Amino acid sequence: MRILTMLMCCILSYSALAETIKINSKNASLQFSGEHAGRAFTGKFNEWQATLMLPPETEPRIEAQFSLASAETGNAMYDETLVEDDWFNVKNTPTAKFVASDIAKTDSGYMVKGELSLRGISHLVTFALTRNQTGLSAEFDIDRLAFGIGKESDPDAEWVSREIGLRLTIPN
Repeated sequence: MRILTMLMCCILSYSALAETIKINSKNASLQFSGEHAGRAFTGKFNEWQATLMLPPETEPRIEAQFSLASAETGNAMYDETLVEDDWFNVKNTPTAKFVASDIAKTDSGYMVKGELSLRGISHLVTFALTRNQTGLSAEFDIDRLAFGIGKESDPDAEWVSREIGLRLTIPN
């Protein structure tokens, strides 16, 4: 009986360490950045949601979905261009999605691998989800041309940087 009690305590302690986080654009931020004509720009997605089930969860996962039409830079010309067919193609692909296939605990947080789908094109991305005093954060770059973003109007990345930075911030 004593062994059974100890085993149950261990199982309950383990499950108490598992972490499920539900976030969205109201309680966290998802930003993007790059350069246009040599000048830096930043923007954010105003409508998105995600569920993070982090280790030691028995089946860790991260799933996120964001509205491409909600992208906002504060520059009317950029914002109008982003929704066009050559860029985010909001008419045909209104949402983007990320689904993690592997989440491993690290000393500073988690290493995440998963599939990012934009404009109907999916690619594997890997990033560190770092835990700090203020919460969790992740930063990584994507190749916009690999997702067909701006491929018609700027196929050589002469005007808009090829690498677009994504930054997720999840406060405590």
